[in-house]
Order: sequence, then C-alpha cells, then structure tokens
Amino acid sequence: MTQPGATASDLDAVRRILFGADLSRLDQALAGDRQALAARLAELEQRVDRKLEELSKRVTAQLEDLTRRQQAHAERVTQLLDQVMAELTRRSEQLGSEARTGLEDLRGRVLELEKKKLSVADFGASLASLGQRFAAGTGDETPRR
Repeated sequence: MTQPGATASDLDAVRRILFGADLSRLDQALAGDRQALAARLAELEQRVDRKLEELSKRVTAQLEDLTRRQQAHAERVTQLLDQVMAELTRRSEQLGSEARTGLEDLRGRVLELEKKKLSVADFGASLASLGQRFAAGTGDETPRR
C-alpha cells in the first residue's frame, strides 16, 4: 500500500483528498447544528426572560395588594385603638368624677357624724352635770312622807 518513497506528509495529503469531502460535510453539519443550537438557546433565553418578567409583574402586584391590605388593616387597628382610648378616657373621667362625688359625700357624712358626736357629748355632759346636781341636792334633803 505504501510506496517506498512515500512520506508521512504524502499520506496526510492523500487522507485529506480521500476524507476531505466527509470532513467538509461534517464541518457543515456541525456548523448547522451550532447555528440551530444558538437559535434554540436564544429562543429559550427569550422565553425565560418573558416568564421572569411575568413572574416579576405577578409578585409586584401581589406585594402591592399585600401592602394595601396591611395599610387598611393598620388603619382599622388605629381606629379601634382610638375608640378604645376614647372610651377608657371617658370611663376614667366618669369614675374620677364618681370618686370625687363619693369622697365629698363621705366628708359631709363625717362632718355630720362629728356634729352629732359633739352634740351627744354635750348632751352627756349636761346629763352628767344634772345628775351631779340632782345627786348633790338629794343628799341634803330628807325624804318627805
């Protein structure tokens, strides 16, 4: 097969001639596959980008909705707290007023009791004084029969 005067470069030249058409076809097929793969990758990137954009819009809409609901909830809680505080203030003022009225009433009763106590003490002192006079007066007199 090989001739005695043939060199390695001659063999490479023969191989290129024999297999060149196959290599060229394979190179063309490989280039076509690369182009198809690049087109497919570009299409996939576009689809992924569209999906990401769609998901981003959905997430943004959900976050905005959540923010609105949280704000509405916070406003409602604030209203309820304001109502509770107003009611507590009203009840506190009412109880304070009732306590002041009760204390004034008790002070009046204490003063009244003090007056009665002094009156009873004066009456008791008067009775004691009368009792002493009566006792002193009955010891001097003899009983009449």
